[in-house]
Amino acid sequence: MARAEQVLVSRRRERAVEAVGDLISGNSIAVFFAWLISGAILALSLLILWMTFIPGLPFEAGFSLANYAEVFGSEHLWAIVSNTIRVGIGTVGITLFFGIPLAWLLNRTDIPMRSLFITMLAVTVIMPGLVKAMGWIMLLSPQVGLINRLLMELFGLQAAPFDINSVWGISFVQGLMLTPSMFFLISGPMRSLDPALEEAAEVVGANRWKTLLWVTSPMLWPAILGGTIYIFMTAIAIFEVAGLLGGLSENRVLATELFLAVQPFEGSLEIKYGVAGVYGLLIMTPSVVALFFYFQSIKQAHRYAVITGKGYRPKTFALGRARYPAVLFVVLYLSLAAFLPFLVLLWASLLPSLRMPSVEALSLVSLRWYQEIHYVVGGFDIIKNTAILVIASSVLVLFFSFMVSWVVIRTRNRMRRFIDTVAMLPHAIPGIGFAFALLIVGILATKWFPAIPFYNTVWILVAGNVLHRLSYATRITNAALIQIQQELEDAALVCGARKWVSMWRVIVPLVRPSLIFAGMWTALLVFREVSMPLLLIGPKNKVFATQLWILWRQGDLSQASALSIVLIFIMGLFILLLQKATGRIGEARAAPQLVGGG
Repeated sequence: MARAEQVLVSRRRERAVEAVGDLISGNSIAVFFAWLISGAILALSLLILWMTFIPGLPFEAGFSLANYAEVFGSEHLWAIVSNTIRVGIGTVGITLFFGIPLAWLLNRTDIPMRSLFITMLAVTVIMPGLVKAMGWIMLLSPQVGLINRLLMELFGLQAAPFDINSVWGISFVQGLMLTPSMFFLISGPMRSLDPALEEAAEVVGANRWKTLLWVTSPMLWPAILGGTIYIFMTAIAIFEVAGLLGGLSENRVLATELFLAVQPFEGSLEIKYGVAGVYGLLIMTPSVVALFFYFQSIKQAHRYAVITGKGYRPKTFALGRARYPAVLFVVLYLSLAAFLPFLVLLWASLLPSLRMPSVEALSLVSLRWYQEIHYVVGGFDIIKNTAILVIASSVLVLFFSFMVSWVVIRTRNRMRRFIDTVAMLPHAIPGIGFAFALLIVGILATKWFPAIPFYNTVWILVAGNVLHRLSYATRITNAALIQIQQELEDAALVCGARKWVSMWRVIVPLVRPSLIFAGMWTALLVFREVSMPLLLIGPKNKVFATQLWILWRQGDLSQASALSIVLIFIMGLFILLLQKATGRIGEARAAPQLVGGG
């Protein structure tokens, strides 16, 4: 026992020396900011749980189970949960249907124009889910859908054959929207497969399709499972697609219920923060459960190891006559995901109201809404808010992610693994959940610190986006710092530089390409984010995304379409700058949250 106590005391002394060493060496700066952002994530996560027990406003005293009773006692709960599950499963089904064949065709075959197709697949990300939903409403709505009207005229139908305003319509749009995520998540493992097992299957008589089904697919199981879990987690948390496709009335899901509890319709003035907290908790629960099963599967990852040092080489399959159907399949996805919605939005933006293409309609074409785009956007304040949101969020995400990664990778702080785990929490908590927690913080700040400009300002949106995007950025900065040898930093210290000087003058320049990519991709994701700005909307913090939602909900389809086209071109400019800054658009393959959250 004495020996054990001595070992324990010795370890405590070593930890104390390490902690003091961190402070003396300059790591205290990184440790401070890493704990600051980690504390904020933990506090907001606990705030969601705490609000579920508050009977009224967040600063009212007393705990109650009334919120749980109201939610679980509702006659609509089962329908809401059922719709949410069906949306998640349907979205996963669409992404698997398109994502796996696309990954195989564009990574393992000799399909023509492979590089062009991969670039176009990444560029489809510039069209947000809200815009895709608007385009498909104009195409398949029973009332105004152009495809429905065309089919009714051609075949003399009395009713529209398709109805996009349904649970499966939500799944269809979200599946198209999230397919690039599935593609990029499994492209790396797909390219890394050792073809020896596939060749062995061919030797014993298996054809190409049996080999793909019974040999290639099982080896990709961890990547497919991880992608499936991520897509499901993302799908049940997206608000804007369900919000447009009937989710605010008939096809209600958990995300829309959370939104309506905080932002009710004009006919209902009752705001239920506690009920919103329960719905937020219900959205988070499947994500936590899914992550548990994913981590369990990772423990068995050794069973799927196929790359060895024995002559590994990638192999490209010749498609032969199948190359033309393969090209048609890729074009089909790109058409459904981007081209058709873009064309119908462009057409609608040139007309005073949505009409079928005709000679009469062509005579009404004008650039009115593009000439009055300042009015459509909503004025200079919205432009200023959007610029502040995008720039401030990107800079702060880069700063905090670098601080977290420095503590995790470059120090021996005994809590570094815990900090890294906390930094990954936003990956499991939906953005709309963080927005709800920040809304509560804003209300509390208004009561206790009214002089601080936070609630109903653009800075509450900045805070939400920084926390929500941190997990993605830290994966990039972690990987970048791992690649930098310790000797370079030691050389600067030997020359007399302080720790923080070596950090900013030696390490940061070396990881600049990764930082630029992470910052610009974060800016793109923040620019197209809809759920959080809508939940936190106020008269002083409107941005492009909320203005687009308002125009659509007011019935100004032509103005909303014109603003959508402008947003697409702005995000296209982001992509071009990103490509120029990083040297290749393919860097997006490293982004698991390529289209997540809206």
